[in-house]
Amino acid sequence: MSTYYGPEKSSRLYQWHRRLQTRVGNAVLLWMGRRYAHLPAGIARRLGGGLGSFMRHLSPRHYRIVLTNLRLAFGEEKDERELRRIADACYRHLGKCLMEFIRLPAMSAEEIKRVTDYEGREYLDEALSRGKGVILLTAHLGNWEMVGARIAADEYPLTVIARAQRDDRLTAYIRETRRHAGMRVVHREESVRASLRALRNNELVGILLDQNAGDDGIFVEFFGRLASTAPGAAAFALRTGAAVVPTFGRRNPDDSHTIIFKPACPLIRTGDLKHDIAANTAHYTKVIEAQIRAQPEQWFWLHKRWKSRPPEEQE
Repeated sequence: MSTYYGPEKSSRLYQWHRRLQTRVGNAVLLWMGRRYAHLPAGIARRLGGGLGSFMRHLSPRHYRIVLTNLRLAFGEEKDERELRRIADACYRHLGKCLMEFIRLPAMSAEEIKRVTDYEGREYLDEALSRGKGVILLTAHLGNWEMVGARIAADEYPLTVIARAQRDDRLTAYIRETRRHAGMRVVHREESVRASLRALRNNELVGILLDQNAGDDGIFVEFFGRLASTAPGAAAFALRTGAAVVPTFGRRNPDDSHTIIFKPACPLIRTGDLKHDIAANTAHYTKVIEAQIRAQPEQWFWLHKRWKSRPPEEQE
């Protein structure tokens, strides 16, 4: 099987080291969550920026993934120096996002509103006025947790589909933090029924559509390369008629956040369900790509987005 990230190491020592690294990282995050939730915002952001820069050096494996992804996306457009600048800025941004997430349980709705604002909110309200629910098409861009927190703070009924972590304690911590901010959290095994119910009640469902979907995905172009992508957003839209509103976070120079709503995506419906799911998913992915291009320092480049390959590349 061809891969952009090199062969997976399978030695017992390597796998043991990976598991140990993950467990230590999870334990540190949970400890920080208990200890630093009430840090002042300015101190938390400075700590987060420094922590992000430190993490770049702590895990060379992840830094290699970041650079590989950036080369795949921008290798023909940007030189190596610019790619490394984006990588370093990405780490600082993600460190700040981490500390902002840790602070969420201690933040009131009023404080969340003070550090966030909207751009294009009329597109969301217009979509809701149709009465068929709204799918928020989003990505790990900007601070996606602050996006959900602000929308919930304004009392929009929001369901978010989340992936459970391998560590049950970390899963519980993330779930409770989101619930405290006002989001309804469902994991993938219950996501279909819960999402359909929410859309039929004219509510919002947030779907992150920018991660490798493995064998469950369909292959569409992302930065000019095929990437396995979850078909759920397109399937829900075709089944319910819900509007799909692109929704993204953007960190501003003063570390406030803007939630950007775009006009609802036109629904491609030809009567051929398989074709329509693929065509809509491809369009959604193009919308996400365009927003990442506008703020590349703020996307989650640590994920192996192009890990799964289509059958023709495995021959």
